[in-house]
Amino acid sequence: MKKTAFNKITGVVSVVLVVLLLAAGCAKFVEPDEPKTELIPEKIFASDDNAKTAIAGLYARIVGKFSLCSYVSRYSGLLSDEFVYRLSSTIYDPFTTNQLPTTNSDVKAFWDDAYNITYCCNSIIEYATASAGMTEGYKKQLINEAKFIRAFMYFYLVNYYGAVPLVTTTDANKTAYLPRNTVEEIYTQIKADLTDARNNLPADYSVSSKGRTRANKWAATALLARVYLYTGDWANAEAMATELVENNPLLFKLLVPADIALVYKKNQMESIFELDATGVYKNTYEGQFFLGTYYGSISTTKLMDYPFRANLTNSFDSADLRKINWTVTANGVTTPYKYKRLATETTNDEDNIILRLAEQYLIRAEARAQQNNISGAQTDINAIRNRAGLANDTTMINKATAMAAIESERRKELFAEWGHRWFDLKRWPSLTTAGKTRADDVLGALKSTWTSTAALFPIPDDSRMANPNLTQNDGY
Repeated sequence: MKKTAFNKITGVVSVVLVVLLLAAGCAKFVEPDEPKTELIPEKIFASDDNAKTAIAGLYARIVGKFSLCSYVSRYSGLLSDEFVYRLSSTIYDPFTTNQLPTTNSDVKAFWDDAYNITYCCNSIIEYATASAGMTEGYKKQLINEAKFIRAFMYFYLVNYYGAVPLVTTTDANKTAYLPRNTVEEIYTQIKADLTDARNNLPADYSVSSKGRTRANKWAATALLARVYLYTGDWANAEAMATELVENNPLLFKLLVPADIALVYKKNQMESIFELDATGVYKNTYEGQFFLGTYYGSISTTKLMDYPFRANLTNSFDSADLRKINWTVTANGVTTPYKYKRLATETTNDEDNIILRLAEQYLIRAEARAQQNNISGAQTDINAIRNRAGLANDTTMINKATAMAAIESERRKELFAEWGHRWFDLKRWPSLTTAGKTRADDVLGALKSTWTSTAALFPIPDDSRMANPNLTQNDGY
């Protein structure tokens, strides 16, 4: 049996992958001196049927880890200008004030979970590639799903921490003390993984029985469009988004205004990729936390743990169907209401929506504006506005006004959703000061504690102690 150690980047040392396994995914790593069972990787990947366990475990790992599915939307909203934490606890103050200590347990948990999942991806890629019992078709499927998920993890790692170690093998001799790769190198790997996934995964949802809970060609295309946008490759961002916006009307379309409340229901036509919320919880973490109750029923006395900041609430037109259907107001404040089911409700009609069509319109609008195609950008913005029950935009006359309109629509369309607003503020340049960002403009005016170096998380102390080649981000 091949023994592989989990790299010391996470601060977890000397563990052997025995099972990527089963429904728990990579949640369990076995120490070298533990008794070995028959669930060894070579047997897991001995046939297509056996290997299904590994890929199911990988997806379950993402959903099952508290810091991933509940962390990104909530904590990014606190970091940005979306909402605050209402209760008397000070546990989330470091996120709201953008003053994260290097010992913060949530920052450490996300780092560990993301690297754990990338390790699982690397394991699937290696064992599936070496398998003599799997069919070539299923090998290709698993390898490229793993590449998609690895790219997804690195997208969040690089946007939270900046330069990070790039780990593409399970060989501890190569990974234990890796230094940080550059942001450009991380994005190069992300693009390569997504391009492979796009070229090799099916262009339908047959592998997930018509549900949208497994990565396919279109999930890879959607994430690749975002990555091209973030890296300033406007032409490719537009091309990828166009494939989803225009070339797949039987798979994807914007819902009509009357159905806007259904956008976050599972398997509807705005969804490109979602994570199955079934399992320990029957619905999403977002619904549970944003509705202000955990393991219980909605109560107006506890509702609004995460109330919007006033400038977000006031940014919506009163007729905006997104405000009417995706927010709820009680006790004088407003909170996200995109997901309407509690985790404990027996009705399971909501999944974690990760990639959806509206974002592709917004990506294409921004890419077009950056290429001075203002009318094209306006067409895409109007599609989003009309779906929200609003009239066409009349403000977009040049690149500056187009970007202002795009920022406004992105904020109202993507609020409280997988870190979009936080990442947007960090990636856009300041409107007033060279070398600064929109985060400096917006958060500098909003928060007395804001500093430019707060745009990146600290590298966790425990990980730096385990790997002395890890340098720290500026400001920590």
